[in-house]
Amino acid sequence: MHPLDDKNPYIAMMFLKMSKEYWGLGRDGIRKISVPHAKELTPYSEMLTHVVCSSFDARYDQVTVIRADSLEKIHEAATAFKLGAKAQYIDVVDSIVGIQAPPRGRAAAAKAS
Repeated sequence: MHPLDDKNPYIAMMFLKMSKEYWGLGRDGIRKISVPHAKELTPYSEMLTHVVCSSFDARYDQVTVIRADSLEKIHEAATAFKLGAKAQYIDVVDSIVGIQAPPRGRAAAAKAS
């Protein structure tokens, strides 16, 4: 197990499936709802990133990653995401929350000293 530093960030991952209605909007419709969605998430932009899954696995279309210093911030960002302009088109299929471990080099150095 990695020793935890004083301030390791929390990481949350939301595994998302987009509805058939979302894809039915077409490129222009998706753009129209994506702009307000992005604006609503602006206060959390430093905490959020996502991975578009390119349909390699039919379970997920996107994985949204939230990185924050507290569980409260994770909750705020996840709630804003789930209430945003795209909310009616997104199903959160699965999610995880954990603490990011320090880089292995730091863990090995701490153990050696």
